[in-house]
Amino acid sequence: MRQIPQMVTWSLVMVMVLTGCALSATDHADSMLVDRPQGRCDPVLASTLPTPIRQSTVLKVAMVPNTPPMAYHAEDNTTIVGFDRDMSQAIADVLCLVAQPISTGIDAIVPGLAAGRYDVALASLSPTEERQRNADFVTYYKGGQGFLTRSGTTFPVTTYLDLCDRTVGVIMGSVQQGQLEQAAGTCERANRPSWRLNLFPDGSAAVLSLRSSRIEVLYASISSTQYVAHKAPNLFRLAGQYKRSLVAVALAKNSPLTVPVHQAVHALMQDGTYRKILEKWGLQDNDLDTTDILNGRS
Repeated sequence: MRQIPQMVTWSLVMVMVLTGCALSATDHADSMLVDRPQGRCDPVLASTLPTPIRQSTVLKVAMVPNTPPMAYHAEDNTTIVGFDRDMSQAIADVLCLVAQPISTGIDAIVPGLAAGRYDVALASLSPTEERQRNADFVTYYKGGQGFLTRSGTTFPVTTYLDLCDRTVGVIMGSVQQGQLEQAAGTCERANRPSWRLNLFPDGSAAVLSLRSSRIEVLYASISSTQYVAHKAPNLFRLAGQYKRSLVAVALAKNSPLTVPVHQAVHALMQDGTYRKILEKWGLQDNDLDTTDILNGRS
């Protein structure tokens, strides 16, 4: 499998942690990050698009570029790269369009779709029932949480009980921090010592702490933990997965793009492009066999 350069967002510390060498400054995005498997233009499907989008040949894609390896900024601090960036362009390829990534915050996505600032959003969004009231979704990925440990360990982590009496790291403000805080008391109810929670400002600090044995387990997104384990199997291993969930392309409620995007994702799954993109980022264990439209309708 082709190797990809280290992420800047988990960044210089990650580079030194994993490889022991520094990241040289560049004024461009590395070609290995930017090069991506391409979808095949389907003129018949493209003819079903709304006229303004078809004539502009641009698909405006909302992204949150601080979630490696899904979406993050390359070495030039401008170019967005990652699995979601590649998927967005592959979807646009099938629709005979060019994807234009637009950086945004997670809370601005659904209102931005409704206002027409974006056509679609690929931002690791789970199609919850609440979100389906205000947006349409096309599934394309299996997300969730992961437990990263050092490679010399053998203990599994599949439930929160497996964290009892261990030092656990999470990133401040993350979903994982909230989950563990809500689960406080789990170990005590099982008559076991509680976990010891350590908070870190970012993934780099957390991974460095794990490597230096200051924590025993790092609890983070499945995509990030799989990526680190894939890049440095001599240092880290994925000890377990937890709370797997669907991830979907978001569109405005009742968008005329929902069906074409669904058909484009289906085409990418059928012709192998989707699998190639997953493999590029070491995320092939999170693939879906099929894609569905979820919009809250029975």
